[in-house]
Amino acid sequence: MTEVSIKHPEWLYIDVNGNISHGYDQEWFGDEWQRISGCGPTTATQVLSYSQFRDGMLEFSSASNQEKALERMNIMWNYVKPRFGGGVYKTQWMDAGLKKLMVDFNLPYDVHMINVSPFCASRIDVEAAATFIERGLAQDVPVAFLNRHKGRERALYTWHWVPIYKIFRVGDDVRCGIFDEGEIRDFSLSNWLKDTILGGGFCYISKKA
Repeated sequence: MTEVSIKHPEWLYIDVNGNISHGYDQEWFGDEWQRISGCGPTTATQVLSYSQFRDGMLEFSSASNQEKALERMNIMWNYVKPRFGGGVYKTQWMDAGLKKLMVDFNLPYDVHMINVSPFCASRIDVEAAATFIERGLAQDVPVAFLNRHKGRERALYTWHWVPIYKIFRVGDDVRCGIFDEGEIRDFSLSNWLKDTILGGGFCYISKKA
């Protein structure tokens, strides 16, 4: 597998007081509960915003505008809504929220989701996960990643959603590039799938045929 990446990661780079944030940040929310639990809607907003920039539904001139990005995050909050006690910790809440938003705003997208079981015996293998992620990225859209337990991956936070913007291989290791807290990081998908004790999932959207 060669590297597969979204074509324009810079569409998710935001000007924050003269500094570049690589990706959107839940810390921009105005309410404390939103800042604590808002990684799901923040990630979903990046997946949808990138798709809308790609498809000409949003003006490129606003791509780096933090105020506009936050407006979209606040809209998404009403659909991909964190629950008390743990945020958006079930992949079906991301799936259902995005589908409802697509209907309410008449957006021409389908939602694709794959779960990672907390039980090793029924967990997808690394090639199945990589194929799903690669399929999304190849359509030029970030892939939302739910990580309920980070294993030994230092680049990740447990109980957290982030957007994956690229996937690549280093020897036998399959790695994913992510945006989080305004930073660019990467983690081992291979090791995460072996080590996580709570699983998670992946989600992307595609244009309707």
